[in-house]
Amino acid sequence: MKMSAKILGAAAVAAGFMVSGAFAQSKPTPPKPVMSASSQVGGSLYVTYVAAWIPIVQDAFDGLSISQEPGGSSQNIMLVSGGQTDFGITASSQAYIGYHGLGWANGTKYQDFVALHPSFPTYMTVVTLADSGIENFSDLAGKELAVGVPGGGSDTIARELMGYLGVEPDRYVNASWEDTGGLLRDGLADAILYIAGHPAGFMQELEVNQQLKFLQLSNDQIDGFLEEYPYYAPVDLKAGTYKAMTEDLNTVGQMNFMMGSPDLPDDFVVTLLDAVYANTDKLAQSHPNFSQTRLENVRGMPTPLHPAAKRYYEEKGVEMRQAASPKQ
Repeated sequence: MKMSAKILGAAAVAAGFMVSGAFAQSKPTPPKPVMSASSQVGGSLYVTYVAAWIPIVQDAFDGLSISQEPGGSSQNIMLVSGGQTDFGITASSQAYIGYHGLGWANGTKYQDFVALHPSFPTYMTVVTLADSGIENFSDLAGKELAVGVPGGGSDTIARELMGYLGVEPDRYVNASWEDTGGLLRDGLADAILYIAGHPAGFMQELEVNQQLKFLQLSNDQIDGFLEEYPYYAPVDLKAGTYKAMTEDLNTVGQMNFMMGSPDLPDDFVVTLLDAVYANTDKLAQSHPNFSQTRLENVRGMPTPLHPAAKRYYEEKGVEMRQAASPKQ
């Protein structure tokens, strides 16, 4: 009787190993066992995002190892297009500029990369004091608009947006972000235009003792601006990000996104996308903004999708957007 029990027990253990082995082998095989993903140098969010992304993708395949390589927003486009890395992270503006051979690309069109999925956005906001009398963007005419450091992202988009809207501030006030909140509080600036991740520390500090107001672009203004500057993206900043933000803020910004080689097999891409979207909670453990790896943010990627990714989003009814070519 004891011998029979031992035999049955051993058989059960063996069967368990066989079943677990079968499950272990059920993962799809990657196109090659070792792949690479480029992010950035140093402690940027690009490094953090790709570091969180790699184990999710590795775990979806049998025997896949992905190394994280240094890079940068534009450098990653060159690395993926040149076949030096299989994946990379970039921003909508740099992707558009590189794809069309503008700006930093200096006439070379880097088009051997395809968009896979959104990572996290940046958001353009314009904030003023609640009692400033500024109700909309046209009210910024003749006002002092704080835009951060000279030549920075906020300074650049401020001039592009105000030019598109036909609104001419009296002066663009350049200062560090550490000082900008105090400028608004002390009446040395009438409003602040800021494009980056949110919530921003200086705005959170400002709203402790001040009532703030966020200006809202109309849908027509957003659409027209994106037609003029297709390297930006439509984004929504969620209600509750700041105390004064009681509704979602429809605005423009940049969408950071993961791209890859056009040679990635279709079934590999589909499995990768399933894995990423099923594990956004793990991404968000590394940074709250990574929770924005969402289907609705696909529209923020301005360059062509991998064909399998395009079909994937079509089947899910996801809104997609390929930005118009630059005006001649």
